[in-house]
Amino acid sequence: LPIFKGVDPIGKVLMFKVNDYLEIKDLHVPTAYLDEFCQAFEVLLENHAAQLVDVSVLSNFNSEPITSLDDTTRQALESIGFKLTGERMIRGAVVDPQPREIAERALFHKHHLHQSTRHENEIMALKKVDEIRDDFALRGRSELYRVDLKSMASAHRLHQGINLRGHQVWASYEHFQEILAIRNQPADEELWDIVEFFSGHSDPNLFKERHALSQSEFRKLVQPLIRTGHIVQDFRGGFRSVFVPEGVDRAELRKEYIRKLVQKFPVITLRQMTQLAGPSFKPEELKAVLNTFEEDGTLIKGFLIEDFHQVCWGRKEMLEEARSIPAIRDFVLPPSDPIAPYFADIMKERFGFGSAYLVFRNAEPVAAFKANTRNKIIDVKDYEGSEKAWRIVKEFAWEHQMPLQTELRIGGKKLQ
Repeated sequence: LPIFKGVDPIGKVLMFKVNDYLEIKDLHVPTAYLDEFCQAFEVLLENHAAQLVDVSVLSNFNSEPITSLDDTTRQALESIGFKLTGERMIRGAVVDPQPREIAERALFHKHHLHQSTRHENEIMALKKVDEIRDDFALRGRSELYRVDLKSMASAHRLHQGINLRGHQVWASYEHFQEILAIRNQPADEELWDIVEFFSGHSDPNLFKERHALSQSEFRKLVQPLIRTGHIVQDFRGGFRSVFVPEGVDRAELRKEYIRKLVQKFPVITLRQMTQLAGPSFKPEELKAVLNTFEEDGTLIKGFLIEDFHQVCWGRKEMLEEARSIPAIRDFVLPPSDPIAPYFADIMKERFGFGSAYLVFRNAEPVAAFKANTRNKIIDVKDYEGSEKAWRIVKEFAWEHQMPLQTELRIGGKKLQ
């Protein structure tokens, strides 16, 4: 890639994009044009930053290693944001790699999946989550599990609706108001009479009688409003309209939602953040908020995980504290868990599943499986990974007090 000043070439750049950063293999610059080159090169890097690629790694200069640079050249590169880190110069990030196990230990500790932070019972676990999909997701966060989620829904006045990732969840009415404000999607005008009806009534049978609708006709009308978050179901099976409170600052609410999300993760990439936040947030918006947190010292940005060539945002204090946390137990993370999207890429790359139960051994994903859980039986339909991890799957079934069955074979042996 040639660099021009006007119509005159003043240098060449050999670089390519790797994941979400620029790998600059070499710069070829005549010494006489060094200052002009740096000015033009900075413009090029800023253009890439506008496309969400704002980290650059430089390995060589004029075919010589960075470590052999003279002071003049090094100062010129430092003037446009590069910093010497080991045998390379890096712009826009820090290099402080930690073992992946440390980061994930901190993650599970923060989310009450670690044996040291699991809640005493399901009531306490329910109070600490904003939304939950099913009993599987809640069971891993509590030592003792006596009452199922549907039974607790009435006692805690929970509602069932669609979250920002498009999943059906149980949560408080106030949480669904926040989700609706973040979506900022108006209800279909042709369906507004349904929204108005369920603002004062909850019985769907009354609405069906008034309009002479069958159950299937009623579901066709109400389903779009449920998907957009304008209607939720209550714990009695009735419906309730959701309205955004007056005076809500939507921009501030969106930013605060991202901040609360970021605070729960010791290390996170932009891609993981996008998967966790849902389609209501564009990558550009997430990146802008993450950069704000970086500027105010909430987060650091850089290469924070060993052998992981992606730019991460991390909470340094959480990573430092994680070294004193005991090793985590072996466990299974269900696909309905709130943090399951964090591991979506690992699930796809290692095991070829889009969504599945993920088996962890010594904080390392070693297997994944798909299962049907109808009739209170865990029927494993597909399994990828270590045969030794099957012991952990058995423990998972025992913890949930559900029989485990499968017709699969691994290594020529039928799993038992």
